[in-house]
Amino acid sequence: MDKKMVEKVLALLTKIILAAGAIAFIIAIIDVGNTLKLLFSGVKAGKSLKEINKNIGTIAEIVGIATGVLWLFRTVWVEMKKRKWPFHDWIQQLYLLLKKNHIFLGCVTLAVSFAHGLYFFLHQGKHIWVVYSGIATFLSLVVLALLGYNHQQNKTTKKNRVTKKRHMLMALVFAILFLIHLNI
Repeated sequence: MDKKMVEKVLALLTKIILAAGAIAFIIAIIDVGNTLKLLFSGVKAGKSLKEINKNIGTIAEIVGIATGVLWLFRTVWVEMKKRKWPFHDWIQQLYLLLKKNHIFLGCVTLAVSFAHGLYFFLHQGKHIWVVYSGIATFLSLVVLALLGYNHQQNKTTKKNRVTKKRHMLMALVFAILFLIHLNI
């Protein structure tokens, strides 16, 4: 495939990512509104709202994984380039696409995770360990986002490597807590 076609495909993928992220933000806002409405009205949450929040959790998983795959794509691309493997240009383009949308996808993950967690924190009491692991996972996601913001602010300073390593270490902690939360 020629370079112009690759650029067109990646431009289309960028638009799809932005549109899907915007839709996820809207869903998260509506869900938070519905959850708070239920809380203040005293009405018990119905099964359909529970299913919606489970699906929102799935959206958070997918977007979070897409955000976290950035490091993996970069590593694969560097190794493929060293060994002069075919298709290393595609991996590079996918890496650049994820890198370009990393902050946006991180914000989407944070918003959707908040909506998912708020509902289950307020309306579920049966599986308390799932709630606790969710709280720990969300708090690690907040710290990860703050470290990412700090990394962006220090991008042109000598602290850049230190802030990047902190962000990556926290990403690892978040990934472990995330897997614990999924398997409980």
